[in-house]
Amino acid sequence: MKRILVTILFALLATGMASAQNLLDNDAYKKAVQLRDQAQQALSSGNFDQAQQLSSQSEVYAKQAVELAQQMALGYRATNWLDRAKERIAYAESVKAADRFPQDWNSAQKDFADAQQSYTAKKFENSISASQAVVAALARLTPVPVPVVAANVLPEYYKVRLIPNRRDCFWRIAEYPFVYGDPLKWKILYEANRKLLQDPNNPNLIQPGMVFTIPPVNGEKRSGTYNPDAAKK
Repeated sequence: MKRILVTILFALLATGMASAQNLLDNDAYKKAVQLRDQAQQALSSGNFDQAQQLSSQSEVYAKQAVELAQQMALGYRATNWLDRAKERIAYAESVKAADRFPQDWNSAQKDFADAQQSYTAKKFENSISASQAVVAALARLTPVPVPVVAANVLPEYYKVRLIPNRRDCFWRIAEYPFVYGDPLKWKILYEANRKLLQDPNNPNLIQPGMVFTIPPVNGEKRSGTYNPDAAKK
């Protein structure tokens, strides 16, 4: 009986492949934990048949919890990739990609439509693949050059902001003209600041208020922290 309870516990812990928030929002996980605790109480009271029954029920819910957590995690990945694809499409439009790179543009448009349709249908793996294809198709577009500012000094640090309808991420931060003017350089920012993240292996989990270092890429001089208020003046 104890081995059964341990097995259930490991099944629940398997949901660790998703975030802790996924588990808290997962009703199947909550039910599995509740039944597991009841089974443990029944076992302690010597009600072995009841403990066996509750353990079996807990294991069913634990398996459901794993499946739900995996699906939620996949949905988050699909959302992030679709956001990247949207940003890349918008950027391509701003540099007139339809005229300059018609073949790449048409391919990206088709893949973008597929990504959106698959996401709506909750076919997240297909949506991720299609979004990645959009980014790949438009990867060779000429980036916006980083402008030269007064005294040739660019910010060395950037504080992550809470921007409605346009959440800061490494991709978008790298695209800012005072950073690199090129979203494809997001990995430079990520590698320089990954130790600051709650999960260093997940570049999508950044929070407002984090202060990121902006490494120079072309020997440019950088100093201070970006001030959006000063930039408006």
